[in-house]
Amino acid sequence: MTPDRREEQMNRRSFLLLTGGLTATSLVGGVPPHVFAQTAASSGPATAAATGRRRLGSLEVSSLGLGVQNMSRTYQTTIPSRPDMINIIRTAFDRGVTFFDAAEAYGPHEVERILGEGIAPFRDKVAITSKFGWNIDLETGERRPGLNAPPRK
Repeated sequence: MTPDRREEQMNRRSFLLLTGGLTATSLVGGVPPHVFAQTAASSGPATAAATGRRRLGSLEVSSLGLGVQNMSRTYQTTIPSRPDMINIIRTAFDRGVTFFDAAEAYGPHEVERILGEGIAPFRDKVAITSKFGWNIDLETGERRPGLNAPPRK
């Protein structure tokens, strides 16, 4: 492994540990996210990892992205603090993240609302990826068997 590749892995690992700690702490009601955000501001490796760039076809995004799957609920059915989730999104952007991931199966639609609110001040500076095609009742959010992704007419 080259020294540059080893440094990139260390940076990515540092960033993931930092954001994982921020998310976990905000979910259990511990240290407020702004404390972690202040710590992140001084952590060079995490910032360096997030500000790396990648090309996806003609699109250029940050090397690291932020998934918003559990920003509306967790597997334990707790409901995260909406202001904390918006703070996480905005802190990620402040650290160089320009690539966000959502999916209709994560809510449906609530994580997209949280993400939309979080990126509102810089919407034209980020890219969002989404997954779709599940057979989800749009009224109840119930996931049904099979897929539902017919082409629009």
